[in-house]
Amino acid sequence: MANLAAIFSGVFTKSKAVALLQYTTVRFRRKPRWLGTAKSKLFRVPERKKQIEEEIEELKRLHNNYRTQMKAVRNFLRDEVEAYKLVSRAGLVLQTPEEEEAEWQEALRKNDEWNQQTAAKREERLAAERTARKEYILERLVLKEQREIDKKEQVEEKVRIEKEQSKTFITRENIDKAIELALVQPTTFNFALDRDGNLHRAGDAAPTETNQQS
Repeated sequence: MANLAAIFSGVFTKSKAVALLQYTTVRFRRKPRWLGTAKSKLFRVPERKKQIEEEIEELKRLHNNYRTQMKAVRNFLRDEVEAYKLVSRAGLVLQTPEEEEAEWQEALRKNDEWNQQTAAKREERLAAERTARKEYILERLVLKEQREIDKKEQVEEKVRIEKEQSKTFITRENIDKAIELALVQPTTFNFALDRDGNLHRAGDAAPTETNQQS
């Protein structure tokens, strides 16, 4: 407490205040119960504290009030239960078999009515679910058909391109003609491009424009 008072009064230095704040209290482990009572406390009889007479009287008064209130609550609840039992028994005794049968039939009628309402709501919900399911399936079928049409068009386009390119293929029938054409019109890829995009071949006197290349 003196250290805390010194800190709040400004007498304590900053380093001591930090050291005090970092101080941690360690609670040592209590003695195990199986070691028994210490010899110094073996024959010690604890002194029984005496209560004040006014305190004893006040506790008695509060205890008596509590017991009285709880007894009143229990009696009230007991009377309520007994009254409910009497009313129930009276209703059973006064009710004739015809009235009991009429009440039973009314309960059955209400039960059937509730079942019909529930069945109507269920049928409406199932119909909406079936309609939504049909629309979903139809949409999926349309998308699948469209994908198949697109795929077929792509395949046909590839086949058309291959057919166009097959006209330039070398076959057994035109291989002799292709060899003669290659000998007559030799093709070389040994060329260079300038900044204007003109071709410069080996042995050419003038550059050839790229848009004039065959």
